[in-house]
Amino acid sequence: MTMRTTVLAIALTAFSIAPAVAQETAPTTGRSMSTIAQVMVKTRDGKPIPLGSRVKPGKPTLVSIWASWCPPCIAEAPYLNKMRKEFGSGYNFLYINRSEGSPDRTQPPAAIAQFLQRAGMSDIDYVVADVDAYRQIIGKDIRDIPDGKVGIPRVYLFDAKGRQIHTAYGFGDGGGPELEARVKRAMAAK
Repeated sequence: MTMRTTVLAIALTAFSIAPAVAQETAPTTGRSMSTIAQVMVKTRDGKPIPLGSRVKPGKPTLVSIWASWCPPCIAEAPYLNKMRKEFGSGYNFLYINRSEGSPDRTQPPAAIAQFLQRAGMSDIDYVVADVDAYRQIIGKDIRDIPDGKVGIPRVYLFDAKGRQIHTAYGFGDGGGPELEARVKRAMAAK
């Protein structure tokens, strides 16, 4: 099997794992940034930290969960990078790589670096969530993941008071501009 055939096989498999069209759901009742702040994740270099240590109070927070092999995550990343640059320090941006292990054989360091480079986010200070941390972050929203699927990309948006105001699973046409509009509304509602 050639490298090109292998990459194509992985891409086709990923399409069956994550939806091509975003599925918006209502915010989970009672959910706030504080409900996920104590979830332990790891820095790029493997240091364990609570997710909330990356959040500055009083700012809207966008949480995005991704993997380098996920085609909808690849499509979403440039939009997230555009917002990251446009809004700068006006909001918290938590970029979470969902890991299947340590090391994650499906995401070798070179694949993650290539993913980030293509998105223009080589400088991003992302964190890594293993499967347990991922499940803690998404909480009861796990019920909307079709059986046997991974459930990424997933985006959560919290307002400046830490209340969840939006969640989306998947990424499709129109997803970038809609997400950008939601972030702008959240920032205006400070």
